[in-house]
Amino acid sequence: MKKLLLATLSIISLGAYAQSAISGQAVDEMNIPLPGAVISLDGSTTTVSDLNGRFSFVGLSEGEHTVVLNYTGYKSVSQDVTLSGKNVTIALKTSPNTTVLGEIEVIGSIGQGQAKALNRQRTNTNATNVVSSDQVGRFPDANIGDAMKRISGITMQNDQGEARNIIVRGLAPQLNSVTINGERIPSAEGDNRNIQMDLIPADMIQTIEVSKSLTPDMDADAIGGSVNLVTRAVPGGRRIAVTGGLGYNTLRQAPVMTGSFTYGSRFANDKLGVVVSYSGNDNIFGSDNAEMEWVIDESGAYIENYEVRQYNVRRLRQSLSANLDLRIAPGHTLFLQTIHNNRKDWENRFRLRYKDIEPDGNGGYVADNIRKQTKAGGPDEKYARLENQTTFNYALRGEHLFGKLRADWSTNIARAEELRPNERYMQMRVKNAEVAGAFNPSDTRFPIVTPVSKGLNLEDFSLHELTEQQQNTYDLDMNARLDFTLPVGNGMLKFGGRSRNKTKVRELSFSEFEYVGDEPELAIDGELMADRADRYMPGDYWNYASAPYFMNPKFVGDLDLHNTALFNKADVPAEYAAAEYNATEVITAGYLMYSGKAGKLDYIAGVRAENTVNKYTGFAFDVDDESVTQRDGEGSYTNVLPSVLFKYSINPMSIVRAAITSTIARPNYYDLVPYAAYSTQDLEADFGNSGLLAARASNVDLSYEKYLKGIGFFSIGGFYKNISDFIYTEATDIAYNGETYDATQPQNGDAATVVGMEVAFQRQLDFLPGLLKNLSFYGNTTFTNSTTSGIRSEALMLAGTAPFMLNGSLAYETEKLTIRASLNHSAGYVDEYGKNAFYDRYYGEQTFLDVNAYYAITPKIRLFVEVNNLLNQPLRYYQYQEAYTMQMEYYGIRGNVGIKLDL
Repeated sequence: MKKLLLATLSIISLGAYAQSAISGQAVDEMNIPLPGAVISLDGSTTTVSDLNGRFSFVGLSEGEHTVVLNYTGYKSVSQDVTLSGKNVTIALKTSPNTTVLGEIEVIGSIGQGQAKALNRQRTNTNATNVVSSDQVGRFPDANIGDAMKRISGITMQNDQGEARNIIVRGLAPQLNSVTINGERIPSAEGDNRNIQMDLIPADMIQTIEVSKSLTPDMDADAIGGSVNLVTRAVPGGRRIAVTGGLGYNTLRQAPVMTGSFTYGSRFANDKLGVVVSYSGNDNIFGSDNAEMEWVIDESGAYIENYEVRQYNVRRLRQSLSANLDLRIAPGHTLFLQTIHNNRKDWENRFRLRYKDIEPDGNGGYVADNIRKQTKAGGPDEKYARLENQTTFNYALRGEHLFGKLRADWSTNIARAEELRPNERYMQMRVKNAEVAGAFNPSDTRFPIVTPVSKGLNLEDFSLHELTEQQQNTYDLDMNARLDFTLPVGNGMLKFGGRSRNKTKVRELSFSEFEYVGDEPELAIDGELMADRADRYMPGDYWNYASAPYFMNPKFVGDLDLHNTALFNKADVPAEYAAAEYNATEVITAGYLMYSGKAGKLDYIAGVRAENTVNKYTGFAFDVDDESVTQRDGEGSYTNVLPSVLFKYSINPMSIVRAAITSTIARPNYYDLVPYAAYSTQDLEADFGNSGLLAARASNVDLSYEKYLKGIGFFSIGGFYKNISDFIYTEATDIAYNGETYDATQPQNGDAATVVGMEVAFQRQLDFLPGLLKNLSFYGNTTFTNSTTSGIRSEALMLAGTAPFMLNGSLAYETEKLTIRASLNHSAGYVDEYGKNAFYDRYYGEQTFLDVNAYYAITPKIRLFVEVNNLLNQPLRYYQYQEAYTMQMEYYGIRGNVGIKLDL
């Protein structure tokens, strides 16, 4: 450490010798930062502003200098600067240009938002897609996940009708990364590294940047792509923005309330900047659902388990962000960036289940039992199960100019947590009931299972099970990084390192309760039982008509379960022992890269090395004797990742990009846990694998971009990925404690290849006559083909890879009115491989249509109307073939109206 400090001081003193620097920020007329602005010095040297509009020139001589800002769609501005041996900080402020300038013309606020995004996208050397806050606000998206599905090459997996898990270039969520202000977001989920995108409100983010080819100074764990969410930067002057809205959910016929607030300004002669943002969304909604598991034998395929579910949910999403910057001296700035996100879901679930259906030998089918279950919460949760997810990210960083040398550092603490206290389930059942519809080859897409006689009436049922469980999962990251940039020749040498120390814990408990005295009599009295048959969206396909009554959530929540005079309590380790774990992960990384220019060619070449050390503690659970044994595991590996990237500017409006890069994807947390759940009697088991390596990809990207008059562009590109050591779950024989088990375990596969193509087009249609010239179009599509080796058989698709995605948006804009229709489509894909093809699970295709409109009362006051999911697109999984439905879940249409103020 001492040697590192001395080396750092030596570098700083070397770069600082007799040199000055100019730094600053580019902003628009609303004092909002401009990313991707081309800043030139004395007509010869150029740089590009970062995502917060900041730029710098180092190693400058004393005397007069001229700094010029050029930004597509905005007026060019210049400023003269005199250096006298000291650093100077300046501000460059511009405004939209509504007249033709060369090949660019801006019309309206849509053009302004697109211009900001395209400037950053065009000036980056690596392949990126950028969305500014202006564009995010043009779509009817409450959370950042729904906003991101508009971006080229991105689709989402939904949960309760909202976008949650991100798919980039067709690749599964675990192969992508999400950062806030360049730092990884920990995951609140216990099994995987997925980031819950529905946790973050869209209006808290200033810029979304999707990097599809990574540079060596970026964290390497992103095979599909890396998404950086940039929170609101301190504006160049005072800014106040307020949004308020009221909505309606058609499925539960309930209101939606939303609001946000942003205040930013500069103080102390512009040395101190502050921006504070808040967003809140209170939504009462739910889903109507049917699920089934298919099996096959000599008689054909039939349903073994069949469920009808209804979810009632209240979701309260809140976010608070506060960012500060302090200019301690010219060329030296400190930043404090904080964001705190919280999502509370109060959920009741009513589930009707036909369990273990099998042929009766006489041409009919019998369910071992029919169960009706209510999910509720304890008294403190007011009768609904509470899922409380929280993430926070606090970062302190600095930017310093020492003559020729730029030094950037940051320290960061981030935490994600999910709490599920007092999650209660109460169910009743009837045994050995004959059912109809389990084998119905004429309608496998919408199969209906109903009782023949037994199970039609409430008196057929008896109380079966009463349970309560607790869950606490948290993920804590402590991060630090240090970067240096030094001009060398006609380019920039950049080098640095980072460390990330992670602690991940999942704690669980599960208890069963039995009445000490007599159980309550099942009766339709309004307190014990509740009718859940109303407004079930799938209608005649599936319904509760055969058994509409369930335990009332209030009755379940009011039970004094821990009163030993009323209930006997029993611990049930079978439900949680193998799922608990404690883990640490230490990542140490360093990199070296050179960015240069040769005529029209910009290039980056470099290498990154990342070392990963894992230590996990899990548990082995013996199903037969219910014993629990602690198991420890550890693993380590180092990845050396070279990369080279090129950008060739045929002319200022035509660009060719090429890249050869190396990336990784670390295993899911729970896959690394050395857990075991096994039965010596049945010789069946499930195991974790602490020896898993990160999947590694060698990537090739090639693309062409043409930027058009009227703030538009056309792009076409292809990509190739060769992935080694990809991770999948294998069903195989595994020896353990002297026995050989028919087991499942995550393994590293041999190799997978992914080949794809992306096409995007964006244009204001101002060449059309009359009113049609106010139309603008945005569309993109992605095709992906993948193959694997080393799984069940050769040439299978890589699980989680969507083969086709499409986005389209058509907008009409006048000076005051904007109307937009947006379409998002993704094809179905294999989600998980089973023991053979019949048991493969697929994620169904999905198409979403949204419409929104804005009306500007004044330039600073706008009214808006938004309608989401006009096609009432369900979430659908299927098994084996598309006709065999596994899950169908409906959410309904939702709308919102409100007002936006930008003062």
